[in-house]
Amino acid sequence: MREAHASIEALGARVVAVGTGSTAQARRLMETGTPFPCLVDADRRLYRALGLGRVGWRTIFDPATYMNYWRAWRRGARQGDVSGDPRQLSGVAILDPEGRLRWRHVSRTVGDYPSLPDVMTRLRELGGGRDGPLRSRRGA
Repeated sequence: MREAHASIEALGARVVAVGTGSTAQARRLMETGTPFPCLVDADRRLYRALGLGRVGWRTIFDPATYMNYWRAWRRGARQGDVSGDPRQLSGVAILDPEGRLRWRHVSRTVGDYPSLPDVMTRLRELGGGRDGPLRSRRGA
């Protein structure tokens, strides 16, 4: 999301990262160039509310898991220190300014993320833009 941050904000939306790691890790991410807030959900309340699953035996042995690791490795991504809940699967959610869920992607396995073009398309379809319903209400 880092590389699309300016485009997302141009649509009137805001990016917020939420993880299960430590507050020190979230702070470090923001201090080293992440251009959006990084929050910690140590109790996994948001994850449960969004219906995001956990890594189980089926996920561990899913060939897609290893394909995702391989693609990430080829892009130069390397696993850093693990903090928080390493079994928590991720997702992407689009909420409107009132906090209503408008769209979500629930990861089936580790590294299962929607493409940035798909997320941008969803934002546009859901009314991101100058006066669209996804327009953030900063200062309002």
